[in-house]
Amino acid sequence: MNPLYHQLSIATVLFFVLTACKPDSNGTKTSKWPNRQVVVDSAFTNMYMPRGDQFTGGDGVYSAKLPDGRTVWIFGDTFLGNVTPDNRRIKTDPLYIRNSFVIPEEGQLTTFHQGEPHEYKSMMIPPEVADGSSGFSELDLWYWPGDAFIEEGNLNVFVSKFYQKEKDMWGFRFVETELFEFSLPDFQQLRVNDFGDLDSIHFGHAVCPTETFTYIYGLKNQFPYVARAPKGKVRGKWEFYNGSSWVSDAKKAVPMVKFSGSEQFSVFQWDETFIMIMQEGGLGRKIYSFIAKTPYGPWTNQQMIYKTPLLDNCKDCWTYNALAHPQFTEEDMLLISYNTNSMVLQDHYDNALIYRPRFIRVPIENIIE
Repeated sequence: MNPLYHQLSIATVLFFVLTACKPDSNGTKTSKWPNRQVVVDSAFTNMYMPRGDQFTGGDGVYSAKLPDGRTVWIFGDTFLGNVTPDNRRIKTDPLYIRNSFVIPEEGQLTTFHQGEPHEYKSMMIPPEVADGSSGFSELDLWYWPGDAFIEEGNLNVFVSKFYQKEKDMWGFRFVETELFEFSLPDFQQLRVNDFGDLDSIHFGHAVCPTETFTYIYGLKNQFPYVARAPKGKVRGKWEFYNGSSWVSDAKKAVPMVKFSGSEQFSVFQWDETFIMIMQEGGLGRKIYSFIAKTPYGPWTNQQMIYKTPLLDNCKDCWTYNALAHPQFTEEDMLLISYNTNSMVLQDHYDNALIYRPRFIRVPIENIIE
Protein backbone atom coordinates (compact mmCIF):
# COMPACT_ATOMS: atom_id res chain seq x y z
CA MET A 1 0.00 0.00 0.00
CA ASN A 2 1.32 3.44 -0.80
CA PRO A 3 2.54 5.56 2.11
CA LEU A 4 0.05 8.00 3.50
CA TYR A 5 0.68 11.71 3.36
CA HIS A 6 -1.55 14.24 5.01
CA GLN A 7 -2.09 17.16 2.78
CA LEU A 8 -2.23 20.59 4.39
CA SER A 9 -4.17 23.22 2.49
CA ILE A 10 -2.02 26.22 1.63
CA ALA A 11 -4.89 28.66 1.68
CA THR A 12 -6.23 29.61 5.07
CA VAL A 13 -9.73 28.38 5.74
CA LEU A 14 -11.99 30.39 7.98
CA PHE A 15 -12.72 28.19 10.97
CA PHE A 16 -15.17 29.68 13.42
CA VAL A 17 -14.70 28.66 17.05
CA LEU A 18 -18.16 28.22 18.53
CA THR A 19 -18.92 29.32 22.09
CA ALA A 20 -22.02 28.32 23.98
CA CYS A 21 -22.72 31.74 25.42
CA LYS A 22 -21.06 35.07 26.05
CA PRO A 23 -21.45 37.79 28.68
CA ASP A 24 -23.57 40.82 27.85
CA SER A 25 -22.65 44.35 28.88
CA ASN A 26 -23.86 43.68 32.43
CA GLY A 27 -21.64 40.63 32.82
CA THR A 28 -24.49 38.10 32.65
CA LYS A 29 -24.59 35.27 30.12
CA THR A 30 -26.95 35.48 27.17
CA SER A 31 -28.12 32.58 25.05
CA LYS A 32 -26.63 32.14 21.61
CA TRP A 33 -30.02 30.80 20.40
CA PRO A 34 -32.64 32.66 22.44
CA ASN A 35 -35.62 31.86 20.19
CA ARG A 36 -35.21 28.05 20.43
CA GLN A 37 -35.99 27.25 16.81
CA VAL A 38 -34.15 25.48 14.01
CA VAL A 39 -31.42 27.73 12.64
CA VAL A 40 -28.69 27.50 10.03
CA ASP A 41 -25.25 27.14 11.59
CA SER A 42 -23.27 29.47 9.35
CA ALA A 43 -19.96 28.80 11.12
CA PHE A 44 -19.89 25.10 10.25
CA THR A 45 -21.44 25.71 6.83
CA ASN A 46 -18.79 28.30 5.96
CA MET A 47 -16.05 26.03 7.23
CA TYR A 48 -16.51 23.86 4.14
CA MET A 49 -16.72 26.59 1.53
CA PRO A 50 -14.43 25.54 -1.36
CA ARG A 51 -11.05 27.19 -1.08
CA GLY A 52 -7.43 26.14 -1.09
CA ASP A 53 -5.71 23.34 -2.96
CA GLN A 54 -7.09 20.32 -1.08
CA PHE A 55 -10.68 19.46 0.00
CA THR A 56 -13.16 21.60 -1.95
CA GLY A 57 -16.30 19.46 -1.85
CA GLY A 58 -17.69 16.18 -0.62
CA ASP A 59 -20.61 14.28 0.83
CA GLY A 60 -21.00 11.62 3.52
CA VAL A 61 -20.04 14.01 6.35
CA TYR A 62 -19.62 11.54 9.20
CA SER A 63 -17.71 12.81 12.22
CA ALA A 64 -15.90 11.14 15.11
CA LYS A 65 -14.41 12.83 18.15
CA LEU A 66 -10.81 11.72 18.62
CA PRO A 67 -9.14 11.02 21.98
CA ASP A 68 -7.10 14.23 21.68
CA GLY A 69 -10.28 16.34 21.45
CA ARG A 70 -10.21 16.99 17.71
CA THR A 71 -12.92 15.74 15.36
CA VAL A 72 -12.20 13.89 12.12
CA TRP A 73 -14.75 14.42 9.34
CA ILE A 74 -15.15 11.44 7.01
CA PHE A 75 -16.29 12.19 3.48
CA GLY A 76 -17.44 10.12 0.53
CA ASP A 77 -16.81 11.29 -3.05
CA THR A 78 -14.39 14.20 -2.67
CA PHE A 79 -13.20 16.98 -4.97
CA LEU A 80 -9.64 18.15 -4.32
CA GLY A 81 -8.49 21.68 -5.14
CA ASN A 82 -8.68 23.49 -8.45
CA VAL A 83 -11.39 26.07 -7.79
CA THR A 84 -11.12 29.48 -9.45
CA PRO A 85 -11.88 32.75 -7.60
CA ASP A 86 -15.32 32.84 -9.27
CA ASN A 87 -16.10 29.36 -7.88
CA ARG A 88 -15.65 27.34 -11.04
CA ARG A 89 -14.06 23.93 -10.63
CA ILE A 90 -11.24 22.82 -12.92
CA LYS A 91 -11.36 19.15 -13.92
CA THR A 92 -8.72 16.78 -12.54
CA ASP A 93 -7.71 13.20 -13.34
CA PRO A 94 -9.48 11.38 -11.79
CA LEU A 95 -12.37 13.82 -11.45
CA TYR A 96 -12.70 13.02 -7.72
CA ILE A 97 -11.66 10.46 -5.13
CA ARG A 98 -14.08 8.11 -3.36
CA ASN A 99 -13.36 9.06 0.26
CA SER A 100 -11.21 11.31 2.44
CA PHE A 101 -10.62 12.41 6.02
CA VAL A 102 -10.58 16.09 6.99
CA ILE A 103 -9.59 17.78 10.25
CA PRO A 104 -10.23 21.52 10.77
CA GLU A 105 -7.63 23.05 13.04
CA GLU A 106 -5.56 26.19 13.39
CA GLY A 107 -7.50 28.01 10.70
CA GLN A 108 -6.96 25.37 8.03
CA LEU A 109 -8.47 22.16 6.67
CA THR A 110 -6.06 19.23 6.80
CA THR A 111 -7.07 16.65 4.18
CA PHE A 112 -5.95 13.02 4.42
CA HIS A 113 -5.74 10.67 1.45
CA GLN A 114 -3.31 8.10 0.08
CA GLY A 115 -0.45 8.62 -2.30
CA GLU A 116 2.01 11.42 -2.87
CA PRO A 117 0.80 14.98 -2.20
CA HIS A 118 0.15 15.57 -5.91
CA GLU A 119 -1.80 12.33 -6.40
CA TYR A 120 -5.57 11.87 -6.21
CA LYS A 121 -6.03 8.62 -4.29
CA SER A 122 -8.75 7.81 -1.79
CA MET A 123 -8.02 7.30 1.88
CA MET A 124 -9.54 3.80 1.76
CA ILE A 125 -9.07 1.72 -1.40
CA PRO A 126 -10.08 -1.93 -2.01
CA PRO A 127 -6.87 -4.00 -1.84
CA GLU A 128 -7.52 -5.60 -5.24
CA VAL A 129 -7.70 -2.10 -6.74
CA ALA A 130 -4.67 -0.77 -4.86
CA ASP A 131 -2.39 -3.63 -5.94
CA GLY A 132 -3.72 -3.72 -9.51
CA SER A 133 -4.62 -7.43 -9.31
CA SER A 134 -8.26 -6.92 -10.30
CA GLY A 135 -7.65 -4.70 -13.29
CA PHE A 136 -10.24 -2.32 -11.83
CA SER A 137 -9.90 1.33 -10.93
CA GLU A 138 -11.89 3.15 -8.28
CA LEU A 139 -14.32 4.12 -11.02
CA ASP A 140 -15.22 0.41 -11.10
CA LEU A 141 -14.84 -0.73 -7.47
CA TRP A 142 -14.67 1.49 -4.40
CA TYR A 143 -15.54 2.19 -0.77
CA TRP A 144 -18.05 4.72 0.43
CA PRO A 145 -17.61 5.40 4.16
CA GLY A 146 -20.12 4.83 6.91
CA ASP A 147 -20.04 5.72 10.59
CA ALA A 148 -16.94 5.58 12.80
CA PHE A 149 -16.12 4.91 16.44
CA ILE A 150 -13.09 4.91 18.74
CA GLU A 151 -11.99 1.69 20.40
CA GLU A 152 -8.77 1.02 22.33
CA GLY A 153 -7.44 4.37 21.15
CA ASN A 154 -7.86 3.64 17.45
CA LEU A 155 -10.27 4.91 14.81
CA ASN A 156 -12.62 2.33 13.30
CA VAL A 157 -14.51 3.24 10.12
CA PHE A 158 -17.24 1.17 8.47
CA VAL A 159 -17.34 1.21 4.68
CA SER A 160 -19.67 -0.15 2.01
CA LYS A 161 -18.02 -1.68 -1.04
CA PHE A 162 -19.71 -0.90 -4.36
CA TYR A 163 -19.08 -1.71 -7.99
CA GLN A 164 -20.26 0.04 -11.16
CA LYS A 165 -22.60 -2.39 -12.90
CA GLU A 166 -24.07 0.06 -15.41
CA LYS A 167 -22.77 3.33 -16.81
CA ASP A 168 -25.52 5.65 -15.63
CA MET A 169 -25.38 7.72 -12.43
CA TRP A 170 -27.38 5.17 -10.39
CA GLY A 171 -25.80 2.07 -11.92
CA PHE A 172 -23.74 1.09 -8.85
CA ARG A 173 -24.40 -2.04 -6.78
CA PHE A 174 -23.62 -2.97 -3.18
CA VAL A 175 -21.06 -5.73 -2.55
CA GLU A 176 -20.45 -6.00 1.21
CA THR A 177 -19.73 -4.25 4.51
CA GLU A 178 -16.12 -3.87 5.69
CA LEU A 179 -14.43 -2.25 8.70
CA PHE A 180 -11.14 -0.34 8.69
CA GLU A 181 -8.96 0.35 11.72
CA PHE A 182 -6.50 3.27 11.84
CA SER A 183 -3.90 4.18 14.43
CA LEU A 184 -4.07 7.63 15.98
CA PRO A 185 -3.04 10.35 15.64
CA ASP A 186 -1.25 9.43 12.37
CA PHE A 187 -4.17 7.64 10.60
CA GLN A 188 -2.05 4.68 9.52
CA GLN A 189 -4.15 1.76 8.30
CA LEU A 190 -3.83 -1.24 10.61
CA ARG A 191 -6.34 -3.76 9.24
CA VAL A 192 -9.55 -4.23 7.33
CA ASN A 193 -12.20 -6.89 7.97
CA ASP A 194 -15.13 -7.90 5.78
CA PHE A 195 -18.53 -9.17 6.89
CA GLY A 196 -19.98 -10.34 3.59
CA ASP A 197 -23.27 -9.00 2.30
CA LEU A 198 -25.32 -9.82 5.49
CA ASP A 199 -28.48 -10.40 3.46
CA SER A 200 -27.75 -7.23 1.44
CA ILE A 201 -28.31 -4.96 4.44
CA HIS A 202 -25.90 -2.04 4.17
CA PHE A 203 -24.68 -2.21 7.76
CA GLY A 204 -22.32 0.40 9.18
CA HIS A 205 -24.26 3.52 8.24
CA ALA A 206 -24.75 4.30 11.95
CA VAL A 207 -22.99 3.08 15.10
CA CYS A 208 -24.05 3.50 18.72
CA PRO A 209 -21.62 2.17 21.36
CA THR A 210 -22.98 1.39 24.84
CA GLU A 211 -21.33 -0.02 27.98
CA THR A 212 -22.04 -3.62 26.97
CA PHE A 213 -22.65 -3.69 23.21
CA THR A 214 -21.78 -1.87 20.03
CA TYR A 215 -24.91 -1.42 17.93
CA ILE A 216 -24.47 -1.32 14.16
CA TYR A 217 -27.23 0.00 11.91
CA GLY A 218 -27.91 -0.42 8.23
CA LEU A 219 -30.46 0.02 5.50
CA LYS A 220 -32.14 -2.36 3.07
CA ASN A 221 -34.85 -1.29 0.65
CA GLN A 222 -34.78 2.08 2.47
CA PHE A 223 -35.74 0.58 5.86
CA PRO A 224 -33.41 0.65 8.91
CA TYR A 225 -32.09 -2.51 10.62
CA VAL A 226 -29.86 -3.08 13.65
CA ALA A 227 -27.23 -5.62 14.67
CA ARG A 228 -25.04 -5.78 17.76
CA ALA A 229 -21.77 -7.24 18.98
CA PRO A 230 -20.28 -7.38 22.50
CA LYS A 231 -18.24 -4.30 23.25
CA GLY A 232 -14.71 -4.73 21.92
CA LYS A 233 -15.71 -7.61 19.64
CA VAL A 234 -17.23 -5.90 16.61
CA ARG A 235 -15.10 -8.02 14.30
CA GLY A 236 -16.62 -11.17 15.80
CA LYS A 237 -20.11 -12.63 15.43
CA TRP A 238 -23.09 -10.30 15.31
CA GLU A 239 -26.65 -10.70 16.45
CA PHE A 240 -29.57 -9.25 14.52
CA TYR A 241 -32.82 -7.84 15.86
CA ASN A 242 -35.95 -9.60 14.59
CA GLY A 243 -38.48 -7.30 16.23
CA SER A 244 -38.64 -9.11 19.56
CA SER A 245 -35.31 -10.86 20.15
CA TRP A 246 -31.74 -11.22 18.89
CA VAL A 247 -30.89 -13.93 16.38
CA SER A 248 -27.71 -15.10 14.65
CA ASP A 249 -29.11 -15.10 11.10
CA ALA A 250 -29.19 -11.76 9.26
CA LYS A 251 -31.97 -13.09 7.04
CA LYS A 252 -34.30 -13.15 10.06
CA ALA A 253 -33.76 -9.47 10.86
CA VAL A 254 -36.68 -7.08 10.40
CA PRO A 255 -36.74 -3.27 10.07
CA MET A 256 -36.66 -1.34 13.35
CA VAL A 257 -39.36 1.01 12.11
CA LYS A 258 -41.57 1.21 9.04
CA PHE A 259 -40.03 4.41 7.73
CA SER A 260 -38.53 4.78 4.27
CA GLY A 261 -35.29 6.64 4.93
CA SER A 262 -32.08 7.85 3.36
CA GLU A 263 -29.05 5.57 3.07
CA GLN A 264 -27.08 7.24 5.87
CA PHE A 265 -28.48 8.19 9.27
CA SER A 266 -27.52 8.63 12.93
CA VAL A 267 -28.30 6.93 16.24
CA PHE A 268 -26.90 8.24 19.52
CA GLN A 269 -27.68 8.42 23.22
CA TRP A 270 -28.87 11.60 24.91
CA ASP A 271 -29.06 11.13 28.69
CA GLU A 272 -31.43 8.17 29.09
CA THR A 273 -32.93 8.52 25.61
CA PHE A 274 -31.74 7.14 22.27
CA ILE A 275 -32.27 9.41 19.27
CA MET A 276 -32.37 8.48 15.59
CA ILE A 277 -32.01 11.18 12.91
CA MET A 278 -33.01 10.16 9.39
CA GLN A 279 -33.84 12.05 6.23
CA GLU A 280 -36.71 10.62 4.20
CA GLY A 281 -35.80 8.37 1.28
CA GLY A 282 -36.47 8.83 -2.41
CA LEU A 283 -34.48 12.10 -2.41
CA GLY A 284 -37.03 13.66 -0.08
CA ARG A 285 -36.11 16.88 1.69
CA LYS A 286 -37.65 16.30 5.12
CA ILE A 287 -35.47 15.35 8.11
CA TYR A 288 -37.11 13.32 10.88
CA SER A 289 -36.26 12.35 14.43
CA PHE A 290 -37.31 9.32 16.49
CA ILE A 291 -36.70 8.41 20.14
CA ALA A 292 -36.50 5.14 22.05
CA LYS A 293 -35.61 3.79 25.49
CA THR A 294 -33.23 1.23 23.97
CA PRO A 295 -30.80 1.38 21.02
CA TYR A 296 -33.11 -0.91 19.03
CA GLY A 297 -36.50 0.63 19.74
CA PRO A 298 -39.39 0.65 19.67
CA TRP A 299 -38.89 4.00 17.95
CA THR A 300 -41.60 6.53 18.74
CA ASN A 301 -42.37 10.26 18.68
CA GLN A 302 -41.63 10.69 14.98
CA GLN A 303 -41.06 14.40 14.37
CA MET A 304 -40.40 16.28 11.14
CA ILE A 305 -37.69 18.64 12.38
CA TYR A 306 -36.56 20.36 9.16
CA LYS A 307 -37.22 20.58 5.44
CA THR A 308 -34.05 21.32 3.52
CA PRO A 309 -34.27 24.25 1.10
CA LEU A 310 -33.60 23.85 -2.61
CA LEU A 311 -30.65 25.71 -4.07
CA ASP A 312 -31.37 28.72 -6.24
CA ASN A 313 -30.58 28.37 -9.94
CA CYS A 314 -30.01 24.61 -9.76
CA LYS A 315 -33.03 22.76 -11.12
CA ASP A 316 -31.27 19.39 -10.93
CA CYS A 317 -30.05 19.68 -7.33
CA TRP A 318 -31.24 17.66 -4.36
CA THR A 319 -30.39 17.09 -0.68
CA TYR A 320 -29.80 13.81 1.16
CA ASN A 321 -28.34 11.83 4.08
CA ALA A 322 -28.76 14.10 7.10
CA LEU A 323 -26.45 13.16 9.99
CA ALA A 324 -26.18 14.27 13.62
CA HIS A 325 -22.97 15.44 15.29
CA PRO A 326 -23.84 15.36 19.02
CA GLN A 327 -20.30 16.15 20.19
CA PHE A 328 -20.93 19.74 19.02
CA THR A 329 -24.21 20.21 20.92
CA GLU A 330 -24.43 23.62 22.58
CA GLU A 331 -27.21 24.85 24.83
CA ASP A 332 -29.11 21.67 23.90
CA MET A 333 -28.95 22.67 20.23
CA LEU A 334 -28.03 19.60 18.17
CA LEU A 335 -25.78 20.05 15.13
CA ILE A 336 -27.06 18.26 11.99
CA SER A 337 -25.53 18.18 8.52
CA TYR A 338 -27.05 17.37 5.16
CA ASN A 339 -25.56 17.05 1.68
CA THR A 340 -26.32 18.84 -1.56
CA ASN A 341 -25.70 17.43 -5.03
CA SER A 342 -26.79 17.73 -8.65
CA MET A 343 -27.95 15.17 -11.20
CA VAL A 344 -25.74 16.95 -13.76
CA LEU A 345 -21.99 16.53 -13.26
CA GLN A 346 -21.21 19.72 -15.18
CA ASP A 347 -23.07 21.72 -12.53
CA HIS A 348 -20.22 20.98 -10.11
CA TYR A 349 -17.74 22.57 -12.50
CA ASP A 350 -19.91 25.58 -13.24
CA ASN A 351 -20.58 26.16 -9.52
CA ALA A 352 -18.24 24.64 -6.94
CA LEU A 353 -20.50 25.88 -4.12
CA ILE A 354 -23.10 23.15 -4.75
CA TYR A 355 -21.37 19.99 -3.55
CA ARG A 356 -20.65 20.47 0.13
CA PRO A 357 -22.24 19.94 3.52
CA ARG A 358 -24.65 22.40 5.08
CA PHE A 359 -25.42 22.55 8.78
CA ILE A 360 -28.37 23.38 11.00
CA ARG A 361 -29.05 23.50 14.75
CA VAL A 362 -32.14 21.78 16.14
CA PRO A 363 -33.39 22.28 19.73
CA ILE A 364 -33.28 18.95 21.54
CA GLU A 365 -36.74 19.68 22.96
CA ASN A 366 -38.12 19.54 19.40
CA ILE A 367 -36.99 15.89 19.38
CA ILE A 368 -37.67 14.49 22.85
CA GLU A 369 -40.71 16.46 24.03
